[in-house]
Amino acid sequence: MLVLGEEISWLKNLKSSFRRHWLLWALFFLTVFFDYFSTLYFMFIDGIGTEANGTVRWLAYKFGLIVGVFLGKSLQVVAAIVFVSLTQKLARAVLLLLVLLNGLAVLNNLL
Repeated sequence: MLVLGEEISWLKNLKSSFRRHWLLWALFFLTVFFDYFSTLYFMFIDGIGTEANGTVRWLAYKFGLIVGVFLGKSLQVVAAIVFVSLTQKLARAVLLLLVLLNGLAVLNNLL
């Protein structure tokens, strides 16, 4: 695919990222898992309206709490895959950022 005059091999970049940064991918999926359940926990207790992420809040209102939060977290995984597929150089930085953000979200949800 040609983007801004540069050829980008999405699949090659993604495969390379899985191979080179497998631990970060594992941590990312682990933090997504914990973020999902901690978000469900605090939304069951405090209500849907307290969710800070507008997309997740809207999805929870539209499709119900469990399905809406799942869809919201699934969109996060898709976004991570797309960003990592854009470049091999920034894959580690993107994954580190997402792991840190998810970890902070879990702490925020539980405290």
